Amino acid sequence: MTLRHAQLKYIIEAFDKKTELFVFEEQLPEGCDEKIAAIMGWTAEQQGWEGYDLTSDQLAALEKLLGKKVSDPAYLIQLSCNTY
Repeated sequence: MTLRHAQLKYIIEAFDKKTELFVFEEQLPEGCDEKIAAIMGWTAEQQGWEGYDLTSDQLAALEKLLGKKVSDPAYLIQLSCNTY
């Protein structure tokens, strides 16, 4: 039997800065793993349970991959890595 590596999905998540409640999420396009790793400065493969605070430069680069702006001063924006 061959073991299949779990696929990863990367999600931008927004939380209200005042209440810390979840507001929305946007999934980054599949097949961008190498670009995302370069943007984030990762040197090791992700496991599928990580979450990261984003700098403004990282967020701007991820918005380009996403194809839309999600930043808003009212939100704390994070990137999560999940298996599916």
